[in-house]
Amino acid sequence: MTKFSQADFTTMSNANIRVAFVSLYPFEKGFFINGFLNGPVSARLANMITSIGYKRIRYLQKHGNYFQDLENEYTFLLNSRKEQMVDGTVKKWNFAASWSETERILKSENTLAVISTIEGAHVFNSGLRPYGHTTDDEEVLNNIRQIKKWEFPPLFITLAHNFNNDLCGHARSLDRLGPLVNQFENLNNGFSELGHKVVRALINNDGKPIFIDIKHMSLKSRLQYFSLIENEYDNKIPIIVSHGAVTGTGISGQKNGTLDPSLFSGDDINFFDEEIVVISKTEGLFALQMDANRLANRSIIKKSIFNLDSKEALRYSALIIWRQIQHIAEVLDKEKLYAWNTACIGSDFDGTINPLNGVWTAEYLPILAQALLSEAQLFCENTNSLKLEENKRIRPEEIVEKFIYGNTINFLEKHY
Repeated sequence: MTKFSQADFTTMSNANIRVAFVSLYPFEKGFFINGFLNGPVSARLANMITSIGYKRIRYLQKHGNYFQDLENEYTFLLNSRKEQMVDGTVKKWNFAASWSETERILKSENTLAVISTIEGAHVFNSGLRPYGHTTDDEEVLNNIRQIKKWEFPPLFITLAHNFNNDLCGHARSLDRLGPLVNQFENLNNGFSELGHKVVRALINNDGKPIFIDIKHMSLKSRLQYFSLIENEYDNKIPIIVSHGAVTGTGISGQKNGTLDPSLFSGDDINFFDEEIVVISKTEGLFALQMDANRLANRSIIKKSIFNLDSKEALRYSALIIWRQIQHIAEVLDKEKLYAWNTACIGSDFDGTINPLNGVWTAEYLPILAQALLSEAQLFCENTNSLKLEENKRIRPEEIVEKFIYGNTINFLEKHY
């Protein structure tokens, strides 16, 4: 269990991170109320896993309004300290509600641009039937209208998360917690009628569109969403994966790249080759997370307390990330698409994350970039499978720059 802060403003400023997507996430009650454990005992156990505090968990067990909790989180962030002395230097952060505001902040030295996002559309106050509140369509849609009026509305929202939200099916995500949580209601299902209304309300231009992040959606829901974007929006809405990983195969199991699929995690919370192609065609982003459990199978990510060679550990972790980048590039090249504009960093630090060995916090991202450069150089110098000349002739430095920073900035410039 990761018992230290992985991505606070200090670690990010030390890494010279300039843009942070900060996720508002009122915890779902399913983490803390289930048939096995409830009340104070459950709260104590949950706090061991999440470290969010016993009193906070008891509040989450008792409250009956996710949207109110969301507004409280947003207000807390609005009122948080924006300036701090770090190692003798004044470091700042400021909200950005558009590309022009982001660009202005980036011109200020030692200042971080913060863009708000939301994880889980349960925040509109749905999925609470087991706890005494029936989902009301108009209440949900009105709550969407409310967040669109915020001074700093979210750029995107993860539509599904870990439990039923009455909007769309979710993928299995907490299997390692076993019977401590119950994810089965609406698991792997598709969209409800209300779910389709919610999607349209979010991405329509009555106010700034809020894009859909497809992480945590079931495969069935993701395919239905792709169909909606193609048929109703002519693929003009960018599709986002905010923190994901590849399965290494197509949906039917076919191999489309040169890497052995057994190197990857095949769980369907991860993404198939056909989905990578759709994301690219909509000018979306596939942001790779730093959770080792999602990036590779267990035999590859197994850590040893006896291995103290940090350089070797970092090199191996960079290789795990590089395989993701390479696979995405090979899949897109095979479809005659540009290979290097889609992948970016989507760390998802500070959840119940099992970090890669040697990449413990956001502060390690610059040295990860250097290690990735070595992998990119090997790929470019040796014979590879890429066919399109524009994909083959790229410099290793450009590949890494795009992944670390450039693709995210280009996305913001186009869509924010």
